[in-house]
Amino acid sequence: MSACVAGMQYLPSIEYFAHWKYHGKLIIEKHEHYQKRTWRNKTAILGSQDPLLLSVPLRKGKNQEKPITEVEISYDQPWPQIHLGSIKAAYGKTAFFSELESDIDTIYKNRHQFLWDLNMQFIQLVISFFPGEWNVEYNLSYEVKFNSDVIDIRKGIPAGQSALSKDLVPVYDQIHRFSKSHLPNLSILDVLCHLGPGAIDYLEQYAKALYT
Repeated sequence: MSACVAGMQYLPSIEYFAHWKYHGKLIIEKHEHYQKRTWRNKTAILGSQDPLLLSVPLRKGKNQEKPITEVEISYDQPWPQIHLGSIKAAYGKTAFFSELESDIDTIYKNRHQFLWDLNMQFIQLVISFFPGEWNVEYNLSYEVKFNSDVIDIRKGIPAGQSALSKDLVPVYDQIHRFSKSHLPNLSILDVLCHLGPGAIDYLEQYAKALYT
């Protein structure tokens, strides 16, 4: 079995899970230091025109120098309510949002101290909706390079833009966008809310396009 190694991300993109699906195992980088301008604390969901960016605010301080597991979330602003409201506005009328709503609401109400724990709980929620075994491990120490059978995507998988050319991205109908072009590679929430059980087939299509 091959594997991919990725950083812990906030509500990761479809592409993040497509890599995971293709390789059969995800190694999450647990020994890096927090990096600014990555997707560790942000994602993108469906917007009326462009992808809507959601960012988890962090406590002030030298996060750049902190181990990723020690980066703390700030609650100076009511961002959980804002994020939840944005998600409901984007997906409240999709076919499968009602099946996720209660769990998403609970995660935000947990008011996690650490970004790592928030991200991990969302990832665990997501894979609970997918059939089969989703193997995940954590590295024991930081490695600059991995063996050739491990794909390194620790630089981050953006949301709202795809590594695939436009003509290769598998598409599905997105609510509010029936006369507009498909917004590719949003947060995994997008495909779960729109396709429900069909999300796993979509991930397989996406993975095939990535690795063909």
